[in-house]
Amino acid sequence: MNAPVLVLAAGQRCGSTLIQRLLSSHPAVLIWGEHAGQLRQILAAGRRLHEWAAEHGQLGRLGYERAGHQSFMANLTPQDVHIDEAVRAFTETLFARPAESVGRPIWGFKEVRYGLAEAIALHGLFPDCRVVHIVRDPRDVLRSLDVWERAAGGGWPRSDTEIVVGDWTRVAGSFWSLPADVPPWVLRVRYEDLTSDPMRWQTRIAEHCGLEADQLDTTVFDKRIHAAGLRGRTRRDIRDWVDLPASMRALLDDDEVRLVSSACGYDLDA
Repeated sequence: MNAPVLVLAAGQRCGSTLIQRLLSSHPAVLIWGEHAGQLRQILAAGRRLHEWAAEHGQLGRLGYERAGHQSFMANLTPQDVHIDEAVRAFTETLFARPAESVGRPIWGFKEVRYGLAEAIALHGLFPDCRVVHIVRDPRDVLRSLDVWERAAGGGWPRSDTEIVVGDWTRVAGSFWSLPADVPPWVLRVRYEDLTSDPMRWQTRIAEHCGLEADQLDTTVFDKRIHAAGLRGRTRRDIRDWVDLPASMRALLDDDEVRLVSSACGYDLDA
């Protein structure tokens, strides 16, 4: 099966859905949406199985090779290669096969909760995979989340916004607070650069993912869709940064947030 294309964003409201839509406009591509970060547990299970196999399973296999059922088989485990195959098969069964069944052999997913550590783990399973990481000025992230907080029904509490700020700091920091070089299979994108020069970035994203740029639908940049249903196409009342509640602006008044923001090219004092 084809190696996956992963769109990993620094939390919500960073533009990952825009890139997801752009890539999925290619006739051979389907990028699945978020899955609440649950693949992290599968990766952790694989990692723990590797640890257990190294500590206990190897002795069990050695004993079984020598004495069969008359050995101490209590901790007998399959070899490491089979553990990787199992995690890989789970991921492909969940994402690759359903995409292929609808005629989209190039598959992937977008997630706002995974940082470089998860990307490296997935790259270990799929060495040819490509990662597109997108980040956005955290002030604009909060301006967008402010709309959700003010929406009728109270479906987005401040506690969720605080989680997003934590995810933004953790994920963005993992990709940007690095030496000058990042792995060649990672393409870092800033939302502001993407939207100011979409044609240039469309070409860069396509080349990075091994796709034909002219097969991507450029109209995704003209059609803003910020939620499901008809509501997602309506105009939103987005307030300026200075008009946000002081309690919300204070969420970015943090040394680590400032450090990561600076690494991404955002001056929070400007």
